[in-house]
Amino acid sequence: MKVLLGFLILFTLCVQSAYAIDQGTAQGTLTINTETIALTHSYAHLHDNAEGLLSRPKELRIVLSDREIPYESLRGLVFLPVEDMARENRVRGLLMTLDPKDPGRVAVTLLMQPVRTGQSLMMLTLSVTGQELFKKLILSNVRVTGEMEHADTRSSGDEDLPKLTFAVKFSAPLFKELPVSAIYTGKKAQNSPQVKAYREKINALKKGDFEAVKRLSSERANRRDAAMLAHIDDQTKKTSAAEAAADFEKSLKHIKRVVVREDSAVVIFSEKEWATFVREGGEWKTGD
Repeated sequence: MKVLLGFLILFTLCVQSAYAIDQGTAQGTLTINTETIALTHSYAHLHDNAEGLLSRPKELRIVLSDREIPYESLRGLVFLPVEDMARENRVRGLLMTLDPKDPGRVAVTLLMQPVRTGQSLMMLTLSVTGQELFKKLILSNVRVTGEMEHADTRSSGDEDLPKLTFAVKFSAPLFKELPVSAIYTGKKAQNSPQVKAYREKINALKKGDFEAVKRLSSERANRRDAAMLAHIDDQTKKTSAAEAAADFEKSLKHIKRVVVREDSAVVIFSEKEWATFVREGGEWKTGD
């Protein structure tokens, strides 16, 4: 009897685990002006806002996409990896962010490569009062299911402000931000490996040592910087680097705390100013 009971408990845990990481599905379409995209995958992520930097007590993120993406691409504070993927034409679809306790207000970001380099992704806010924005939204500890429709009432759109229409049902496994593994304040913050990497990058920027800057920056940051700096001459790069170093050096005096989540971290200067870090190849590097 005990063996049977143990087997049943183990089976239940396995079923729950499989259910939690089951691939998300979506059924619906997104029309951008005259182009229609099939939405086939869905992902959900809950950020606990332990850093206290988001505008919501907690933030639920839902991605409805035309292809499979890494679930880690929804992690972070702002400027999520999935948005970089969209700029690089590696995914198309929608990113929805909301307070899970206020589903009547949703920020929707169009995941679509911009027409011009450096152009921001299009974002709109959907809001209703006294009615449901989602036709259905069910949030559990392991999964998010829902249904939503939106129709742009304009007669037409353009490249800068496209007309968006979508109707989709989705069922997505719910992932969560990694737990906080350390918080440093005072001298411990100043002596933390993240701040040491920050100081080293500041010194490299001062010297115009761009090889060192690249070494001290994350892969994601280097891809973004390469695209931004591709058409800037060397002298302008050095001048801009020196100006950035001066600003960064001032911020060192205002460090409030460092919040670490295993291989990612945030150095917080104020409620509106911070710097992100990731550990790659065993070394802490700036993510900004």
